[in-house]
Amino acid sequence: MTWFPLLNYTHYSLLRGFSKPAELVSECKKRGYVACGIADYKTISGAVSFYSACKKNNIMPIIGCSFDGFSLFAKNKNGWYELIELVSSIKDDEVDGVLLNRSTKSKNLFKVTPDKDFPESYYANKEDAELHRILLCSNLKCTMAKAKDKVKDTPLQKFFDKDDFYLKNNSTENTYFDDILEECEEYNILNNPMLPSFPCPNGQSEEEYLRSLARKGWSQKLGKKFKKGSKEWDVYGDRFKKEFEVIKEANLFGYFLIVSDIIRHVESKGWMAGPGRGSAAGCLISYLIGITQVDPVEFDLIFERFYNSGRNTDGNVSLPDIDMDVPAGKRDDVIDYLRETYGSERVSQMLTFGRLQGRSAIKEVLRTYQACGFSEMNEITKAIPDEAAISDQLSQMDDDERSIIRWALINNAEDLRGYCFINDNGELEGDYADMFDKAIKIEGTFKTQGKHAAGVVISAEPLHKVCPMASQKNADEKIAGLEMSDLEALGHVKFDVLGLSTLDKVMKIKEILNE
Repeated sequence: MTWFPLLNYTHYSLLRGFSKPAELVSECKKRGYVACGIADYKTISGAVSFYSACKKNNIMPIIGCSFDGFSLFAKNKNGWYELIELVSSIKDDEVDGVLLNRSTKSKNLFKVTPDKDFPESYYANKEDAELHRILLCSNLKCTMAKAKDKVKDTPLQKFFDKDDFYLKNNSTENTYFDDILEECEEYNILNNPMLPSFPCPNGQSEEEYLRSLARKGWSQKLGKKFKKGSKEWDVYGDRFKKEFEVIKEANLFGYFLIVSDIIRHVESKGWMAGPGRGSAAGCLISYLIGITQVDPVEFDLIFERFYNSGRNTDGNVSLPDIDMDVPAGKRDDVIDYLRETYGSERVSQMLTFGRLQGRSAIKEVLRTYQACGFSEMNEITKAIPDEAAISDQLSQMDDDERSIIRWALINNAEDLRGYCFINDNGELEGDYADMFDKAIKIEGTFKTQGKHAAGVVISAEPLHKVCPMASQKNADEKIAGLEMSDLEALGHVKFDVLGLSTLDKVMKIKEILNE
């Protein structure tokens, strides 16, 4: 008879679960399981990472969500969409029984409650139990020494009494799991970009309208600089044709039109927009239609650094990435304009997760175990750099060795030698070796969630039907409950609208000078 784990909680259940989806699935692969479930608490934000890891390892993903006392799993794609709508509709004060009653009418979901056949796992391996407790202590805002008293007679007590909530083998004499496999279908939750239709004037197609905007920009920006038939005219013409064909092949006309429209709206209000940043300035078409103010040909900027068709495959179209800088004080107005244009249900800001990385990871461990005072803690973390400062070097480390703390132990060895160092056998040694080991193991674990500073999703469909929506602290508005890369994997299109206070200041200076 078949058995596989269903009730698995990952670090998307913030400070409840410790497993990361890829680690969970990798362990299932080692044990030869044909399927695996995910059941994070009142969220399906980890579904894309989990689904992708399962597909990579040839394991059937069964996506679910846990509530107080029960979990619901999708049998098929309709069940997946029902799960999205259910999670998106959760209210903080809603009793889970109401959700259960709402879902029992569905033939596309099935219910599971924890028992001996359906054990819960919060971490992949038994030795991870202590790491899981560190997260619980973080959530409880207490030290490990005080945790047992704080959780006494609460549902959390079990995690401090036993190391028993790991992914374990199980033998069962019932046919539940064979029945589940029989009922559940393989379905694909990933999609190519689903751009909303851009409202083109005069019945034009998106291709026709983009070409007309580019033609107008050519006349205004290049027509007076070069004569038709000149060498320069031909250089710009060849560049335009090359870029236009790449955009056409990937069907990205709508993307450029939406970005251009946002910039045009900002400027129509008399506000300042940034002239373009990063690789986006390498696109001639962006320059011609007013997205950027930098002539890429004049400055020898390369289009392929911005976008090239080699990024696309038969099953996936990659989107460009154009950052739009707008005045910080006007960003909400820009988002309101997008809601008015595409519909409030189709436009949303997005979720981002705060991770325990480098300094924050070692501080979390040192605080939890009361290993040292704040002054010594600060002395230790001085030698641990920010991730952004060493991102290129981290990318060159092996996946299983990639760690900001480990990088610091290698590259800032003398500064940390009094606390921890890597010996000749490649092992951690020193008075704080155990603390550093734990910190390295919890690096990358989610601790908090918040609203992304720049990302805005514009969907072709009402978002609450195709994307889980998440609540925010102290805010009534829900936002897209997936991180940027996961949203794009589902086919939702992300636009970066960055609010820069510098633009507000420059506008204020101009206003004063014009008085």
